[in-house]
Amino acid sequence: MIGLTKEQIETFDKEGMLCIPDFLTQEQLDLLMGRSRELLAQFDPATHPKTQFKTGDNDHVGDEYFFNSSDKISYFFDTDAFDEKGNLRYSKERAINKIGHGLHMKDTVFEKITFDEKVQAIARDLGFQDPRVLQSMLIFKNPVSSESSARDNAVPPHTDATFLYTKPQTALGFWFALEDCTKDNGCLSYNPGTHKTVPVTKRFVKVDQGAKGCNFIPVEHGEVTQVDKEEDYKPVECKAGSLILIHNSVLHKSEKNHSDKSRYAYAFHVIDGTAEYDNLNWLQVPPCKEGGTEFSKLFEGPVLA
Repeated sequence: MIGLTKEQIETFDKEGMLCIPDFLTQEQLDLLMGRSRELLAQFDPATHPKTQFKTGDNDHVGDEYFFNSSDKISYFFDTDAFDEKGNLRYSKERAINKIGHGLHMKDTVFEKITFDEKVQAIARDLGFQDPRVLQSMLIFKNPVSSESSARDNAVPPHTDATFLYTKPQTALGFWFALEDCTKDNGCLSYNPGTHKTVPVTKRFVKVDQGAKGCNFIPVEHGEVTQVDKEEDYKPVECKAGSLILIHNSVLHKSEKNHSDKSRYAYAFHVIDGTAEYDNLNWLQVPPCKEGGTEFSKLFEGPVLA
């Protein structure tokens, strides 16, 4: 059987997140991990503008390299990757936080898993009429050690709808654990049910069509009926090969990697092509000031460059 069971659909609807163990085969895991290492190995930091991936409310990236990454394979450094002289503190493999945002368009290994029939079945089961893949990324949460004692790769509570805003909200995250995820190495955690009780209050938008980077603006929202409390968060510890589905409006985060083991993940997002996607969103395909929504149809697959 492919797709979701009735119980899984009900759990996802109730909690806003669902973990599906053993979604990937060992062969698929080996291919994805192998390709991830190849992409890191072939990267040349000397030709990079040193763009970093930032997660603070008023500290998000918004340079030309970032905007142009929507349909390319681009590399983003951790916030502490460079010293005061601009030199790398760590090896390039440990300094990169993320590779994105067009892996599903430009790499056959990641294209294959993104458009797998099992993924398509999930989108159908969750009611998508015209699912479009609009971004994909490799996420590297590297360990904190004596070499990197200042590293803080925690991701604060957020909703995906804030960054991938549609009317109505339709974004769905597919998050694949490529390595075992534990509390020690920064597994995902979420506040169950907040997609129904804590409305999206802001969105991440381009300022002056991106000329001044990005920032947050408030959005009209309904009544908040639940307080977001730290003690309510539920960790999602899982084995490599697991798939985690993330509702667009559920609050989720990940803590600092306190272990000596990395936590690699592959993630992509799907929106429904029937929803409105406007030019205020930072991600446009192709990247342009006027706005572009040439997102890959999940049911038809992409055209590789």
